Amino acid sequence: MDKKIIFLLCASFAVLCSCKKSSDGDSATRSEFIKVYETSADNTVDNIQVPFDGVEDGKIHVLSNVPLDWKYLVNQSESDTDWLVIKSVEEIEPGHTVVTYDASSILELNSLERRSGRLSFSCPSASLGKFLTVRQGYDRRFLEEFDDEPDGNLVITGKQTYTTDEHPELNKDYFDYISFNAWAVSENEFMSKNITLDITISGGHFYDTGLTTYRVNVPLGTAAEKGNLKYLLVLGDGVRMSPKTKFTFSTANDDQVYVHIDNFAGYQVTEAEWSVLIEDDYFEDDSDDGGWI
Repeated sequence: MDKKIIFLLCASFAVLCSCKKSSDGDSATRSEFIKVYETSADNTVDNIQVPFDGVEDGKIHVLSNVPLDWKYLVNQSESDTDWLVIKSVEEIEPGHTVVTYDASSILELNSLERRSGRLSFSCPSASLGKFLTVRQGYDRRFLEEFDDEPDGNLVITGKQTYTTDEHPELNKDYFDYISFNAWAVSENEFMSKNITLDITISGGHFYDTGLTTYRVNVPLGTAAEKGNLKYLLVLGDGVRMSPKTKFTFSTANDDQVYVHIDNFAGYQVTEAEWSVLIEDDYFEDDSDDGGWI
């Protein structure tokens, strides 16, 4: 047989084998799907962010080519309130289900409520499932409880400072703020309101002053109480905070003063919700408390 013919036959056989292998590989790709969107099928989502002022008749669209089982777990919140109610789950056409829900407002709580929950839908027969996270409120990015400290909280005096570890990068489309609980214990019986705590940010600055250090007055106390919480809005250098952002706590008081710090957290706030953060009476300046937000 002519060598040229043999070569062409071998090449054709290789192409056929390649196509068969590709076809077999493609057969391993699943054809079943579950997709979720809010406003457009071209923009699928893995989570739903509910606005601060709540929602009436909110819609979640689910597209699927398999029958679905539903489970609801949507009443998780810090105040244990049923903040989201599923009103209906309706298949408006084959493979297109619409979930209608109501979500209560978070504004009247006048607090830093953070609500979360999830919807789950699955097709056991196809071993297919999906979780959809539903959130409302501020998105907490990190939390330091200082559980490794002797008393479960951080204690500093006039000769000490504490610098946090580097934190993860925060989304450039968000404003950010920090919160922490601070109180003081003093061996000086004449100490009153003149106990201070300085917070210095590396890699950013505080929104309302443009400075890298912010000073707050710290009340005398014995434990982390809600009334001792401090909230400070921060911005990163340039546009956002970065992975290198750090915070340092220090006090100018003498060694007879012990400043306790606990529940240090960093949050993200969407640009739309930022105005709510600023305008809310809960964050207005209080000259008796050192001018913290």
